[in-house]
Amino acid sequence: MKNKFIGLILTLVVILSYPTWRYFHNANVFAKAMINHASSLGEWQYSSISTSLGGLITIRNLKFTPENYKQSYDISSINIETTPLFLFKNSATKLTTLLPEFISISVNGASLDDQANDIYDSLQERSLWMYLAGYAGSFGCKKDSYTVFPKGSWEKLIDENQTFNLDLYYSRQSNGSVDVDLIVTADELFSSTWSSNLKMAYFENQLILEDLVVDKLFYNYLDNGFNLKRNNICAQNYGGSFAKYRLSAAEHLQQFLRTFYSKQLPDDMSQRYQRMLAPDIEFNAIITLDERKYVSDFVKQEQIELYEKSQLEISTANSDYFTAKLVDIDYTRIDTQRLKNEILEREKVARQRKLKEEKTTKSYLKAVVFKTGKSKSRVISMQKLPSVLNKKLRIKTKRGRPIIGYLRKIDAKSLTIESLYKNGNAKMRLKKNQIASVELM
Repeated sequence: MKNKFIGLILTLVVILSYPTWRYFHNANVFAKAMINHASSLGEWQYSSISTSLGGLITIRNLKFTPENYKQSYDISSINIETTPLFLFKNSATKLTTLLPEFISISVNGASLDDQANDIYDSLQERSLWMYLAGYAGSFGCKKDSYTVFPKGSWEKLIDENQTFNLDLYYSRQSNGSVDVDLIVTADELFSSTWSSNLKMAYFENQLILEDLVVDKLFYNYLDNGFNLKRNNICAQNYGGSFAKYRLSAAEHLQQFLRTFYSKQLPDDMSQRYQRMLAPDIEFNAIITLDERKYVSDFVKQEQIELYEKSQLEISTANSDYFTAKLVDIDYTRIDTQRLKNEILEREKVARQRKLKEEKTTKSYLKAVVFKTGKSKSRVISMQKLPSVLNKKLRIKTKRGRPIIGYLRKIDAKSLTIESLYKNGNAKMRLKKNQIASVELM
């Protein structure tokens, strides 16, 4: 009788503990599957995976070596956050090709190792693209620099031990599209946010990453020390004068545009560009592509190609959006020798670009199909906003710009949103009549 009682107790313990075991086992399987899917970007190594009952998975002590590079990123941790129900209700087998309706991924404390320098050199050559947009103010940093910082200035600007953080959020919408936000933060330098609504051929309960298409992007830049540091470094090349660097930056940009586009900025836009070099600036951009692109093709292109084949609208925190439209060159304001040099350079650039196009060949990856659950609306009506006070929201304005942050205050005409960055917080007041939708994250 006693043995039967003990056997009953053990059976109950096993039955009651099974859901917990299943949850943690599934979370481990899902985390490993995510790393496996990311292996198309390069090689990953990690030391451990842990999970909380709230749906937070933590992968620790990672090393990531991007494809075609020798240098690696050392990463303190990656947090993957989804609903506990998603991890519990699905089988481990399904979780290898299953994505939740929404997910948040944070890459914390990423820095370059010292085993090679090719990523660091690539960041210089691409002026931090795609960490931030706009060539980072490299134009005119030195008298012969355009889209690339001079090496001496670059080494002072970006330390080889610089720490970066990344936050990725996606949410599947009822029409089959996917809202995506990517926030890149460089500690004590800047935060930049890329957002888009990615389209695809609609398949019920399926998401094919290779079929995702982008046609419009929203970009936000928030300075947190980068501009001041860059201005001081570049000003050293002009006898310590920021004013001289700023004027040179505008002129170098004009020379670049005349060479590549046979166009130039109008005077008012040239002045706006100079003001955007100032410290503590925040600006937003809407980039509308002339033709839709697969996301896999978009991320491989250079900045010049993006701007050449899109329409660009820009706004600072205190101004409305204006269209960045180039105008014909005013030859009366350019001396003859400079004009002759620019024409020769333009012809050289045209030959190089033609050769590059002839050599370019496309390679296609095998499509990976992910299944998702039926999309459930997380949209909050304006009347119900008081019920989500201090919760994290994704707000989309009527212009289409997404804003992520915590709802801190509501009044009759506006909302106050606080965005939390790893290097500081920023509060924003939004008028209710500017808001198109509010989604609970």
